Amino acid sequence: MNQNQSDSDYSTQKITPQLISQIVDALRNKAYGSIEIYVENYNVVQITQRTITKLKKHETKNISITIRRPDRLPVVGASAQRQSE
Repeated sequence: MNQNQSDSDYSTQKITPQLISQIVDALRNKAYGSIEIYVENYNVVQITQRTITKLKKHETKNISITIRRPDRLPVVGASAQRQSE
């Protein structure tokens, strides 16, 4: 925060153009990463920027899985009936 800016410039009760500008600046040119906004007593006290650098592009592959069900499931006790006949 600059010396010219007061706590009211970062209030969450009355969002100012200065606060919006700080958030937009943090988001600008952020291809990968995150922005964390910390609030204490209704004032934004910190904006943390985390940048992620991707080292290798991951290829996505389409995978198809086919589950085949047997036409007839075995009947429980069927073999016991045949043996007794």
